[in-house]
Amino acid sequence: MHTTRYSLILILTLLFSPLSAQDNQLPPWEKGDLDIHFISTGRGNSTFVLMPDGTTLLIDAGDLNSESERYTPPVPDRSKTPGQWIADYIQQFHPEKKNGTLDYVLVTHYHDDHIGNFTPQSKTDIKGGYKLSGITEVGSIIPIRKLIDSGSDFRPLGEKGNSYLIGQLEEYRKFIRFQEKTNGMAYEKFRVGSLSQIKPVKDHAAYPDFVVKNLFSNGEIAAVSDSTIAIRKFKEGDLPPENDLSSGIRISYGAFDFYTGGDIPGIGHTGAPDNESMESLAAPVIGNVDVATLNHHGNRNSQNEFYVRTLQPRVWIGQNWTIRHPGEEVLRRIMSPYLYPGERDLFTNALHPVNESYLGDLVKHYKSKKGHIVIRVYPGGDRYDLFILDDSSAERPVVGSYSYKSK
Repeated sequence: MHTTRYSLILILTLLFSPLSAQDNQLPPWEKGDLDIHFISTGRGNSTFVLMPDGTTLLIDAGDLNSESERYTPPVPDRSKTPGQWIADYIQQFHPEKKNGTLDYVLVTHYHDDHIGNFTPQSKTDIKGGYKLSGITEVGSIIPIRKLIDSGSDFRPLGEKGNSYLIGQLEEYRKFIRFQEKTNGMAYEKFRVGSLSQIKPVKDHAAYPDFVVKNLFSNGEIAAVSDSTIAIRKFKEGDLPPENDLSSGIRISYGAFDFYTGGDIPGIGHTGAPDNESMESLAAPVIGNVDVATLNHHGNRNSQNEFYVRTLQPRVWIGQNWTIRHPGEEVLRRIMSPYLYPGERDLFTNALHPVNESYLGDLVKHYKSKKGHIVIRVYPGGDRYDLFILDDSSAERPVVGSYSYKSK
């Protein structure tokens, strides 16, 4: 680990200066930097990516729409919905602020903690007639140029379909149709193996070492060495769980590699590792990375031994929102020196206090248990910083920083 000039300044100012939140803001993104923001709302996943040329990507925008005690509290408060807070966050850190657009939105799968929860009580967009929650609410505030998802494969809308999912998809697709017709948004199905579906659109030629590879979706898994499809886990007529149909990507920038893959599982129903699980099948194409998000929020059916041993990230990111995230056995696997050597750091947007008590000594592995998490990769990809932003404040000041070298 190394200390950058900014990190040293931050440490000194935190120690010796009573700074206001305004004085301690995240330094603005600069051209050539790759920023990955894990937005904390307490209500699901949302990741905002600023590519080195300024191209923007939003991955998911969850909204659980529940006040259950099993869930972490909404942050920073209830004055806005999760979708509105996500949009507010993006507009704070987007280079074009409130005039900015989202060049890409990637929906990993259709559960409410990733796209929103559309109920009869949800507010309706006056012009579009669709329910506002999660993705649809963000897209009603910030224009979207292109939306990518996994389509409707293995998700029948007839009698065999999941009634909950049918309701979700009806509102979500109503939003897509309106945005296509009225605002010119493009819609595409996720192309497994592609190296160009998600790419810099402002100055692609300036960053030949920046690549986004589409790794898997709908049980299709890309080959390791090229853009073909190597594995098809499901066949026509199958009705797999929605989590197994998640889409995953790897973002590479020079020496730096980052992975995120929705809610794919790796542990079978009996608690044993599943060699035919999405984690086991996808691990080789994901490969060794610097930073990885926990699959399925670190739920007990994720992060099997083969998967952990294959990825070996220096940094694990948890996007948690419930008392079940993460499972004790998951923490034991990802922190185990028997699965891979060397240091590793663990961060999460939130940790439910009941689960924190249950995890006991394992909690010591966390570098931070609360807040927005920002990865900033510097030109060339050889080094990156990780910042923690205060998620209890709408100003989002920096409250911690860590520095790393890429592998």
